[in-house]
Formats: sequence, C-alpha cells, structure tokens
Amino acid sequence: MIRLIRAEFTKLRTTRLIYGMTAAMAAFAVLAVAANILGVEGAPPLAADSFPMLVGGPVTLLSGAALLLGILGMAGEFRHQTVTQTFLVTPDRGRVVAAKLVAYPLAGITLALSVLAFTAALATAWLAAKGITPSFLDARLGRVLLGAVLAAGLCGLVGVGVAALVRNQVAALVGVAVWVLLVEGLLMSLLHAPGLGKWLPSAAAAALTNPGGGQLSRLAGTLVLAGYALALALVGTRLVVRRDIT
Repeated sequence: MIRLIRAEFTKLRTTRLIYGMTAAMAAFAVLAVAANILGVEGAPPLAADSFPMLVGGPVTLLSGAALLLGILGMAGEFRHQTVTQTFLVTPDRGRVVAAKLVAYPLAGITLALSVLAFTAALATAWLAAKGITPSFLDARLGRVLLGAVLAAGLCGLVGVGVAALVRNQVAALVGVAVWVLLVEGLLMSLLHAPGLGKWLPSAAAAALTNPGGGQLSRLAGTLVLAGYALALALVGTRLVVRRDIT
C-alpha cells in the first residue's frame, strides 16, 4: 500500500498540475492580501489582530483547489487511458483507489499549508512595512489553519470519490460546478431553505473555511463533510472495482 501511495506522489511530482495549481493559488493569495491591506472605504484600520484575517484570505479557494486535485488525480487515469496499465501492474483495483484516497487529500493539505505559509510571510512583511507586528499566537490563526487543513483534506477525498463514481473527467468537473452553483446556490435560494442548505456538502465545507452566520459549527461541518466524503469514497471504490474499465 505504501508503494502505491508513493507512486501517486511520484505522478504528482512529475506532472505540471500541482505546480501550476500552487502558482495559481499563490497569485490569488497575493491579490487577497493586497485587497485586504489596501482596504476599501469604511473598512476597519489594520492592526496586529488583522493577521488571521489576512492569512485566511485564500482558504475557501484552497478547498476548491483540493477538490479539483482529487478529481483530476482519479479521473485523469481514465481520460489519459493510463488506468489499464495501472490495473495491470496492480490488479487489486480497491488498493489503487485506496492509495488515491490517501495521496490526494494529503496533497491537498500540503498545497493548502504551502500557500498559507506563503500568505503568512507576505502578510507579515506587508504589515511590518506599515509598522505593525502581527501576533503569531492568536488563537484565531490556529482556527484558520485547522479549518484549512480539514477542508482541504476532506475536499480532496470528495474529489477522488466523485471522480471514481463518474470516471469521466469533464462530467465530474461540470457536475460539481452545477451542484455548487445551481443546486446549493440557486435552488436553495429559490426554495428559501437555509435550514436544509447548511447540511449540503459545500455549505459544510464553508463551515470550516468561513464559519459563522447561520452555518453549522466547525465540528458539525467536519462531521457532515466527512460523511459525504466517506460515502462517495465507498460507493466510488465499489464501482471502480466492479465496472469494466473499457
């Protein structure tokens, strides 16, 4: 099993996907920090306790990046027709999917922590230039990092599960977009059902990355999102094991 997980990490290291995604997230982090520091009219002035808010700017997008990473990592095998060779080398399909269910959530967490470390360094330097010394022991900073790690890991797991279930890369990406924008966004708004909407996957993820308001608590969001992730992983793995790959 460890060998299979290492093989997944090798695939990641030898493709441009992870590097391109990291660069894109870092660029967004620069924009987010700049927007928050430069501020808008009426915004509260910057202070040492602004640091967690600055670091947390890209957290929501990072969970989406982890989801995308999981989808591409699993569905890419079918799109590029490497799945046949993969299963010839390792006939136990369940172990192959299990390796992806470990590797891509870890990759999502690594991506999130790397970008957040870059964001923290950028925010620290920018605040220092304004004569502000941020507090690295702020409890809110710890909550931001915890939420980011949980969301990235679970969204990576969801991504692999969705791709295993659908197999087609385009269908998986479009399906996720339609679900988030239409089902959880437009439909819940039209139905005026916030009580139901907060139990859906992206709302549960938002409870980790952007807690507060009428959302679930961070603990409840973690449990709900983990439930969706495990259900998708189990069903997706079963279908990969049972279906013909041609």
